[in-house]
Amino acid sequence: MTISKQAFAFYLSALLLCTLYQPTLSKDLLKSFVWGVSQTAYQTEGAWNADGKGLSIWDTFTQNQGMIYNNQNAQVGTDFYHRYKEDIQIMKKLGVKNFQMSISWSRILPLGTLDVVNQKGVDFYNNVFTALKEAGIEPWVTLFHWDLPAALNDRTSNGGWLNKDIVRKFNDYAEFCFKNFGDKVKYWLTFNEILEFAWAGYGDGSLAPGRCSPDVDPNCLRVGGGGDSSTEPYIVVHNALLAHANAVKTYKLRYQATQKGKIGLSADTDFALPYNFRNPRDVQAADTYMAFNYGWIVDPLVFGRYPEVMRKLVTGKRLPEFTEAESQLVKGSYDFLGIDQYSSVFVKYTGDIGNNWQEDSRVTEMETDVFGNAIGAKTATEWQSVHPIGMRGLLQWIAKRYNNPALYVFENGVSVPGEASLPVQKARFDDFRVDFYRNYIDNMLAAKFFDGVNVKGYFAFSLTDNFEWTDGYNVKFGLVHVDYNKNLTRTIKTSGYFYSEIMNSTLEFDLVKDQLEPFNPANLHDIRNFVPTFDNTQ
Repeated sequence: MTISKQAFAFYLSALLLCTLYQPTLSKDLLKSFVWGVSQTAYQTEGAWNADGKGLSIWDTFTQNQGMIYNNQNAQVGTDFYHRYKEDIQIMKKLGVKNFQMSISWSRILPLGTLDVVNQKGVDFYNNVFTALKEAGIEPWVTLFHWDLPAALNDRTSNGGWLNKDIVRKFNDYAEFCFKNFGDKVKYWLTFNEILEFAWAGYGDGSLAPGRCSPDVDPNCLRVGGGGDSSTEPYIVVHNALLAHANAVKTYKLRYQATQKGKIGLSADTDFALPYNFRNPRDVQAADTYMAFNYGWIVDPLVFGRYPEVMRKLVTGKRLPEFTEAESQLVKGSYDFLGIDQYSSVFVKYTGDIGNNWQEDSRVTEMETDVFGNAIGAKTATEWQSVHPIGMRGLLQWIAKRYNNPALYVFENGVSVPGEASLPVQKARFDDFRVDFYRNYIDNMLAAKFFDGVNVKGYFAFSLTDNFEWTDGYNVKFGLVHVDYNKNLTRTIKTSGYFYSEIMNSTLEFDLVKDQLEPFNPANLHDIRNFVPTFDNTQ
């Protein structure tokens, strides 16, 4: 066999890099890096009206015909409420050491306030946390993942997250959780994906509570009582950020010193690439897109204000302003930041003045780039394309914009095309998902060890198949198969065993070695062509 001088030179450089990085990776991955799995309350718990639980807006939203695939709901979900011990044993078998989950607000406070406490709900979560601790699993607990108590939502422009009094009510709920669970929970997330319930819940009406302007979707009158897509999403985010900041203040002043925990939140965005990398406006559009997504939520936490580009482009004084006192409250209100990352998009500058959040950026998503290239393989989920290097690019973008904060990937996963229709004997062999995790984790580790991004942990979404919001049970993200036709039987998939090896650090060197590829500047999908050109300054 012959080998070219060029190939031999690359082989030597790769060998040298492996030699240099192996000891560091072994030490960090074994002793400091956090590996875990995620799931949420509404998607899995079921027991929607059991043992004194109050209704959430998702319990009522799914009762509306035509809003969910096949009019499905999560009244049973995966029945985590009754089967949590089984799922914890599965996690223990896989070597899971960290579990990110959410609390159902209406399960412990049925009316959303302290007026009525459901002790059976409180006991349930205490039992879950105790069982996790006994299994050697650390709970990471999200206070709010979309399922607002229905009692707080009156289908008007002054209900739910549109009412500023929600800030006080959320703080009461958060403090109740700190008091009752803080001896077992050392990692808190106030919110997960504020953007999603703000825009899809109040902008286009596709998620609960189903509000939007009637001209955006006539169903919003029937489902959510109408709405105003141009203003309500901005009000919702503003109130949610103030609720977050107040809850963090309460935790830090009253509980952190004794409970010795940490608190933050997680936000989401796709990674954006320019439709035409030769067009400076498209290049800048990629940065604008992420500022309107991740920056909308996180800029106030770091800088005390919304992104400059949003303050410039959102017309008609629709973007609220923080008072000086509110700015000081919000700024610095985190011990860590989180990112939920699933996909990447091509974006193109339009220049068109918008009248709602989706249009205000003057940027539009494109199916392909200017040359007709798709960004990646499609999945079973309409909004997701597989583009692993987007993970690396997004982590770089966050590190650069926010001075490299402590960062955790709290959700990353994939729906396999056609999996939902397969019998368990075939669905369990999910090589598509294995490849997804291998390549996304490769890029996450490259961002950490080669680019210096301060990413400290990674959580795969999700532990089990579950109710996937508007897709119902028609798509699956789980490492563990759930047979909805056979008593919700659990079966660990190939991806579950694969990820188990990663969590237990038996694949660390292979993952890093995969990153040692020649840089190709002609590759339009290589984020190294674009990240350094972004102007992220404030």
